[in-house]
Amino acid sequence: MKILSPIPEYFGDSFRHSIQPEALDFLHQLNGLSIIDIKGQDTSRWRVVTTLIHGNEPSGFIATHWWLKQAFKPITNIRIIICNPEAAQIAPAFSQRYIPSGEDLNRFFAEPLENDHEIAIRARQIKRAIEEVRPEAVIDLHNTSGNSPAFAVSIYDSIKELALAELFTQKFIFTGLKVGALMEQSLGAPIVTVECGGANQIRSHQVACDGLAQYFTLNDLFERETKNMSVHRHPIRVELVDKAVVGFAQNKLPTCNITFREDIEQFNQKQINEGEFLGWYNQQQQLPLKATDEQGVNRIGQLIETRNNEVYAKQSMQLFMITTLREIATKDCLFYATLNH
Repeated sequence: MKILSPIPEYFGDSFRHSIQPEALDFLHQLNGLSIIDIKGQDTSRWRVVTTLIHGNEPSGFIATHWWLKQAFKPITNIRIIICNPEAAQIAPAFSQRYIPSGEDLNRFFAEPLENDHEIAIRARQIKRAIEEVRPEAVIDLHNTSGNSPAFAVSIYDSIKELALAELFTQKFIFTGLKVGALMEQSLGAPIVTVECGGANQIRSHQVACDGLAQYFTLNDLFERETKNMSVHRHPIRVELVDKAVVGFAQNKLPTCNITFREDIEQFNQKQINEGEFLGWYNQQQQLPLKATDEQGVNRIGQLIETRNNEVYAKQSMQLFMITTLREIATKDCLFYATLNH
């Protein structure tokens, strides 16, 4: 059974010469939490990038591997933190979100110091590795669980977060939802989570590569005008309730409490309109969904309406992070929604 290595490994500039030419081989060079420090032209400043908090989200890892192999000298010191290579190494590589015996690392960053769970310890080690260098900025690279365009998320709504986000994408979500993620922590620097797009989309890897190239080379990250940014505020988190079983198909599945249409991931790409058909549920039971806003209020009645045994959008909205992966939809959430008014 795969377990998390308890001791972080630190590497310096010389490590670049021993990195394997292929990203998959590089992954298997790592024994656990790996912290790679690269000296910059200005050694008085640091920037941090974190990746592989989830083992099935490879774009940030692929991009950092590509950049390390180029042997470019960054404008500032750079600390690359590869957070959870153990999960990514489980065969087939990049298929597991976390180690089988564990839980989601990105739900443990707010845990108290007294929590001695191995995942809580790993979360504290990552936070410590960031705080050690007092960075001027932090970028946390992820992939969406379903096919999706790139977007950035932050709990802060200022010009600095927008400037960081614009290095990677023109879509920004400001959120007050708290789930214990890294980006919610007070790290003494602007921090943005970048969802580069779907894990199996080549475009997602390119988004990560292009964004990091700018992040590592721009002298001033924040003295720039942010143009054409689409800002979405106050997302609502839609989840299953009462151990409901979800499915995705062209027809209602008798083995599921709720069945979403098979092509629902398309709404990651475009706005959903009022009255849009979403799926089916068992009308003899209560709709097995909740929609939690930033105040903890369940707003499912404002988002979803039912007719007979069918489910429809009650109003126009933008959906994010829709996934048809049943494990993630069940253990985490189905999607997020922002309203268009």
